[in-house]
Amino acid sequence: MTENVLQLCKFSIVGCINTFIDWAVYFVILRLFPGESILFYSVAKGFSYLCGVVNSFLLNRCWTFKTPTENEGSRFLKFTLVNTLGLGINSASIYVLLNLNLPHLAALFLATSITFAFNFTLSKLWVFRKGKVVVKTTGG
Repeated sequence: MTENVLQLCKFSIVGCINTFIDWAVYFVILRLFPGESILFYSVAKGFSYLCGVVNSFLLNRCWTFKTPTENEGSRFLKFTLVNTLGLGINSASIYVLLNLNLPHLAALFLATSITFAFNFTLSKLWVFRKGKVVVKTTGG
């Protein structure tokens, strides 16, 4: 199994754990504070998504991408930026999908899938990238 496929599998497992945390918090909020507006659902989803982010950074840094601890502050800032953008994509997606009259669970699955693809791509290529690509030229 190539490193990329293994990372995708691990990222998926971490994503499942994060999604469980996200959805559990989301449904607890809906149960404790029943609301029926699309705006309420969107805000609740945004908060629940942030709860999964805390777990995500540590598991992806230590297990999925196995990155060294140097530049941790910079890496965490990048991670926060990617997840903030992911939060916007996730919340906007559920808002748009619900306004398109998709069933609530279908909108939830689609919003999560869109955010997953975005987060994996930027996590691999930018946040947890190991070293920089250096192009060597021969002088002559």
